Amino acid sequence: MIDDVVDVRNPREGLWNNRHLIWNFARRDLKGRFKGTLVGWLWSLLLPLGTVLIYSVVFSVFIRIEPPPFGDGTPGRYWVWLLAGMVTWTFVLNATNAGIPSLLANGSLLQKIYIPSFVPCVASTLAIAVQSLVELGIVVAILLFVGNLGWSWLLVPVWLVMLFVFVAGTTYALSVLNVFFRDVSQLVTVAMQLIFFLTPIIYPLTLIPESWNGIPLRSLLELSPYTQFVQFGRSLLYDLRVPGPGEWAGVFAWVLAALLVAALVSRGRGRDVSEYI
Repeated sequence: MIDDVVDVRNPREGLWNNRHLIWNFARRDLKGRFKGTLVGWLWSLLLPLGTVLIYSVVFSVFIRIEPPPFGDGTPGRYWVWLLAGMVTWTFVLNATNAGIPSLLANGSLLQKIYIPSFVPCVASTLAIAVQSLVELGIVVAILLFVGNLGWSWLLVPVWLVMLFVFVAGTTYALSVLNVFFRDVSQLVTVAMQLIFFLTPIIYPLTLIPESWNGIPLRSLLELSPYTQFVQFGRSLLYDLRVPGPGEWAGVFAWVLAALLVAALVSRGRGRDVSEYI
């Protein structure tokens, strides 16, 4: 049973050396996702669409937030603008929630044989990424239907890779921390709720005052990696605009920071996790 997932003859370190192992873990997660439900993988579409429907009614009907125009200059539609931001957040949230407990969930396997500690977390992030590609496909289809497409879409794969690396790196660091401090998972759940409302997903960033009680509120929110990745994706998909050098530098800096943290955690405590599970 273990050999179906793990090649015990190849315990080498490194993402590339363990690519087949990562994919086996990811494939196992994909097979188990929504298992036993009536509609199965349709939930990967129904859940985000249901969330978008609720927020669309609240913020476009009752609060009446005006969305920016489409990149082609036509009047924007709030629910489409919201979808273009939610596709990023849904991946971040689901990957974080699945990745943090991944080491504990695979504890019995990690105790029996040596597996690099990053494998379960990267695999769970990969599984969520595959699911999110389906959601992104729906967003792209809707944008095509309304006629909003441009050359900026060619850069979407680059944005997706950077987003994946950032989320995998931060989630891995948190998953290792969660092995030693089991409250991390609960604390992150609360933190993600706060981050959601501090990120311009359901409202444009222009609604945030530039200054509040002397605090440069909008500038602080713009520094958030979640704001930068959401805005970056919206620029490509919805605004049909190639982000400027400062925006590229911002997301790239966060990707490098996530990789650095993940590398430090892996070298510092990554090998010890099996002893504490």
